[in-house]
Amino acid sequence: MRVTGVIRHRKANVAFSLWSDEKLKTKDFPLSKKRGKGYPLTRRWRWQIITFTAQGRNYRVLVAYHALVPEFIVTLGEEVGGDCRVLARWEFHANHGGWHVHTVCGDTDSLSVGIVKPAGTRRIPESRSYHRHMKMLKDGHAMSEEVATAIACSLVGMEHQHDIFAKDAMPWA
Repeated sequence: MRVTGVIRHRKANVAFSLWSDEKLKTKDFPLSKKRGKGYPLTRRWRWQIITFTAQGRNYRVLVAYHALVPEFIVTLGEEVGGDCRVLARWEFHANHGGWHVHTVCGDTDSLSVGIVKPAGTRRIPESRSYHRHMKMLKDGHAMSEEVATAIACSLVGMEHQHDIFAKDAMPWA
């Protein structure tokens, strides 16, 4: 399957975890080949897990934003036998502005399971090329749980009722 197929396909059994600033546990986003066996986030991050099924496969979405600096991550992973295959990571970093995604353009079934950066993934757009959205949020808006959930749902093609302020904060809305 391709990442665009996951994004475009209708989602079922959608579930949103509560937001947390606790250390992310292995069971939340398992990565068997990563030291500590889970997605690497410090306690400075607020995070949420969204789960869904599409085309008979189970997926996890890790949504996380840093509490002190403008950094944001949405990671789409496919559940594979108690582990995750990372299909795409949408990111915004304070030290090198511009929204970008790390993903593979072809079939995702060949990606390694259990690691954050599987071989074959590439950064789009490339680091020094043109970025359409250079700000994390529109001017006058601050990151919040509602805004982070709205951004994640927008990126993974998930319908969700957002409040008007969250939708207005997104840089591409």
